[in-house]
Amino acid sequence: MFKQLATGMAFSAFATMGIAAQTVSEIDVSVDLPAIENSEAAQVWTSLGNDLETAIAERIAPQLGEDGSEVVVDINEVALASAFENAYALEDSTLSGLVEIRVPGLLNNEEYELSVTAGQAMSAASPDVDLASMTIASVEVYRAMIDAFADNVAQKLK
Repeated sequence: MFKQLATGMAFSAFATMGIAAQTVSEIDVSVDLPAIENSEAAQVWTSLGNDLETAIAERIAPQLGEDGSEVVVDINEVALASAFENAYALEDSTLSGLVEIRVPGLLNNEEYELSVTAGQAMSAASPDVDLASMTIASVEVYRAMIDAFADNVAQKLK
């Protein structure tokens, strides 16, 4: 009886460890913005890589450590550039990219495509916002899209 109880407790401890949030050792966001021709938007979006790395790190701060997963985000510059060009459909403007979670070990990696529209991001940030009065170059739109993207990545890591 005691042996079964001890084995059950050990199994529970391992199961709990599997549920625990992943430790993350590195966050790397790559984005290449030279193709963006909308100068107004380019001024706001120039620090996208750094700002997105910071936003993800803030959300998973307790999980940061030396040994752990690497989070690699490659922003789709084509989708971003078309969002800058399409000033008339702001709500459909997207921030999208490939997110890779590289976990130590051979078969543990995860990869997924993530897209956040300005409409989704702004409605999540504040339902009272009038998108008609904003552009893709608005600081509020920029911040909301980064926050929505970072929130999704953080949820995957918890």
